[in-house]
Amino acid sequence: MTAKAAKKTPAKPRSANAGLPALPMTVTDAEATREIMHVLRHFHLGNPSVKEKVERVSSDYLPALLEPYRDISRLRYDYPLFLFPADDGVLEQGAEDLARPLSQCLLDAVNVFAPGEESARILKDNLPWLERDLRSRLGQTEGPVAASPLLESSAQALIAHLKLDKENTQRLEDDLQKLLASTPSGGKLLAYGRYPAIHLLIHVIRSSVIPRHAKFRQEIARHIRALKRLLEVDWTKSDEAKQPEKIQGSVGGAANFFDSGALSKVMDHSHGSVVMSATRRSRIENALQILQAYQQNETLVRFVHHGDLNDEWLGQIPGFEAITEADPCAAATRLFDEEAAQLARVFGAARIAELEIAGIYDEAIHDPFFANFDWEAFSREELLLVPAVIALEAANHVADDGMSSFSRLLSSGRPVQIFVRVQAHNNPGATADEDPFQNYRLELGYLGISHRQAVVSQASAARHQHLLQRYIDSLNATRTSLHLINIGLRPTGQDLGLNAWLVAGAALEGRVHPFFHINPSAGDAFADRMDFSGNPQPERDWPLHPFSYVDETGSPIEGELAFTFADYALLIERLRHHFAVVPSSCDSTDLIPVAQFLQLPEEESHKHVPFIWAVSSGAVLHRVVISRALLQACRDRLNFWHTLQEMAGVRNKYVDQAIARTREEVEAGAAAEMDALKAQYEAELAHARAEAASEVMGRLTDMLMGMDFSDGGVRPALKSAAPKSKTPAPEPAQEEPVAEAVPEEEEEPLVEEPWIDTPLCTSCNDCLAINPLMFIYDESNQAILGDLNTGTYAQMVEAAEICPSKCIHPGAPWDPSEPNLDELKQRAAKFN
Repeated sequence: MTAKAAKKTPAKPRSANAGLPALPMTVTDAEATREIMHVLRHFHLGNPSVKEKVERVSSDYLPALLEPYRDISRLRYDYPLFLFPADDGVLEQGAEDLARPLSQCLLDAVNVFAPGEESARILKDNLPWLERDLRSRLGQTEGPVAASPLLESSAQALIAHLKLDKENTQRLEDDLQKLLASTPSGGKLLAYGRYPAIHLLIHVIRSSVIPRHAKFRQEIARHIRALKRLLEVDWTKSDEAKQPEKIQGSVGGAANFFDSGALSKVMDHSHGSVVMSATRRSRIENALQILQAYQQNETLVRFVHHGDLNDEWLGQIPGFEAITEADPCAAATRLFDEEAAQLARVFGAARIAELEIAGIYDEAIHDPFFANFDWEAFSREELLLVPAVIALEAANHVADDGMSSFSRLLSSGRPVQIFVRVQAHNNPGATADEDPFQNYRLELGYLGISHRQAVVSQASAARHQHLLQRYIDSLNATRTSLHLINIGLRPTGQDLGLNAWLVAGAALEGRVHPFFHINPSAGDAFADRMDFSGNPQPERDWPLHPFSYVDETGSPIEGELAFTFADYALLIERLRHHFAVVPSSCDSTDLIPVAQFLQLPEEESHKHVPFIWAVSSGAVLHRVVISRALLQACRDRLNFWHTLQEMAGVRNKYVDQAIARTREEVEAGAAAEMDALKAQYEAELAHARAEAASEVMGRLTDMLMGMDFSDGGVRPALKSAAPKSKTPAPEPAQEEPVAEAVPEEEEEPLVEEPWIDTPLCTSCNDCLAINPLMFIYDESNQAILGDLNTGTYAQMVEAAEICPSKCIHPGAPWDPSEPNLDELKQRAAKFN
């Protein structure tokens, strides 16, 4: 569990946490912990001498996240599937048109005739019981089974099971009859047996081939009629057609009323349309003969295998032929070539018929073409009419003796389906007596991708919709297709109820068998040709899921748990020797979860021992240490997962590097632009300050020029002089000066006008919010003074106080009658 995600809640009685896995109550011992960790480290490192000193996992141990699925009988899952009839005449069908889960089909069918919530209430409430009964009746039945008889038997069983009164029983019987009537005729049920993926592939092929063959037969019939008309018209132009006996025959039932000899004499035998050449007539007659002799091959699918499919179900599939060969890929190549060579004559005849009917056959062009007409010249529609050839290969055979023919077939372009059933935990490249983790895993999917023109698909029968769509895409691509299918294994152990479907799903979760689909027809770039859908949480290394348990004190703990390859390996019996149970008395910080261990740098990893969480019967939670070999296998699977992510454009390192480079370039450009702007701003600011200082000095000079220094007083410069008298006033008589002291006048303070250091303005709008008439913006959107008479000195002081750039200087009051001037001048002093 991730440490940062774990959250402890207040302790509750253990009965209140029933159903949650719980750590056993124990007392930790520091000395015992050191000894246990010593043994566990040696086990992890592969020391065989400690095998007898560790507790091995038993058959009832499950990965902690799978504990809720221990009893699969209580859960509903996709199988059995309802397979819709393959001969309904629809050419292009989607995955949902071919098969759906039985539970969905039952609910959809009931909602058709009982759409209301309370309609058919008894039947709707018991649909899960009906589904479980049908699943039980199917059991491990191999292959599709007719749905209607089984559904009818389960319907009768449901009536007997419920034991309703007469009225409700009749109501239920009526609804069940409607349900049976709505079941498509010819529909079948498919259980999750040994070969569900093979049955689904055959179902897809039959569903597409049967309608195509019906359409092709109709086209051949039209060609035959048209060619006959061409020959008949040409024959009527011949002299033979005008002989008396031919004329009499052409008249029909009224021939006795005509003199055919006389009629022949009066007919013009010298004029008429040009008859076709002997070469053309021969070509048309040959094409007509081939088309008339064509009989559709009843075999729709040829299945080539090693001999391990000798089951009864093989002979029960219409149009299915099983062939046993030591080398399925080589045999499949030969079978396709033989079938294609036979159909080349038919397809060639059909094309010649089209050209002759349209009158556009050109011997200079078309004769060489049809002389060399083979499967490589087939159109897509013609390739889809060739009976499907499926090579069922064993993964270990492909990796060994069958590699050569396998590779040649993948590179040939022949639309053959290569079907490989893989054991997700195993290494196809390992020998039978080797541990699957002894070497790095041979990824057959990656090997298939190296054959650049082949369709490669890795999927699982546990996700039927995804698998069906991959089949449809592969068949429509008309290329050699490789299908790597994991169907899962049933874990052994009497306490486990997990089935193969759930184990196959666990392989997908643990990055053991990730999904991908490569279709070269979509384009040359992986962005075009790769489909990465179906994988859980594809952006992560391992999927994270909520997990809750009860600790030693009885407190519930909530957090997230990663599902790794090691968790999946715990399900496989032959891999249990890679696990050792950590005694409950051991409490060491050196034990860390596998997902966290794999993220450690190499120099740190040797200090720790990796483990996974597991649950045994009785919902007891354990830490289980894994071997170094299994850890390396986890690292190897994670490496392949990263490869697929990069191919799919998820966490692509090249993209990350390009983003980092672009970010660095953008940041460097932004920093350079910012430096340039700062330099420009500082230059403009210095210039503005110089101009402002010059303006202030000029104003100060003007003020000083108007001062009278004779008596030490200040005399403001007069705006206008008094009018001069034309007659000068008489000078007063000079008197002796009076010898008394003249008192000195007090020096008046320098009077300042309000002003704004405009270049410093940040255009914050604070002053305009106070008085938009007294403060206005210039053409540069910076503040200047407007009409002072529209405002008060108090507003000027307030604006100076809130100005962020401190560029407003209130000066002296201009209205001496304004109240509180003494206080306002004190506030304004620090801004002047």
